Amino acid sequence: MRGIVFLVLSLLMGCDANTKLDQSPIGYIGFNGNKSWAIQFNDCTEHELRGAEKYLWFDRTLISISCYQFKSDDNAYLKNQDIQIYESPALDSPRKSINQFSELKISASGWGTFPNVYKTANGDWFRVKDGWIHLEPKDKEYVQFYKGAQSMTKKTAHDDYFYNH
Repeated sequence: MRGIVFLVLSLLMGCDANTKLDQSPIGYIGFNGNKSWAIQFNDCTEHELRGAEKYLWFDRTLISISCYQFKSDDNAYLKNQDIQIYESPALDSPRKSINQFSELKISASGWGTFPNVYKTANGDWFRVKDGWIHLEPKDKEYVQFYKGAQSMTKKTAHDDYFYNH
């Protein structure tokens, strides 16, 4: 009987360890070229569609970025398209649409954090909190996967500029 209890407990602990491992980020989806992360500036750093589009990749509900106001006639690849989230890393798996990542958090100063990645598959599939996303060549113009934790080293300077400028 003790052997059976030990076996069941071992299996349960193994499952629990895998669950915790799945909850630990292995990286994040960030701007292509490792650009600094902040979504709105008060110094007009983004003033044209091309610069603003990369922010739209993360949140399709944005109406402006910095000094750029999205216009109804903008021919952006991302405009009026939801983000596709899949149940598994396969294009034929069930999917849902979202308009922004749930882990995208923006502070009052405009500093934010990118969506974390918890698993990868087949080079183009990434498990975020919402489900699996597939990065196609067009997506890779804006974003890429980075291993490790997000850098917050520029946040203090960013906040200082925002609150004291």
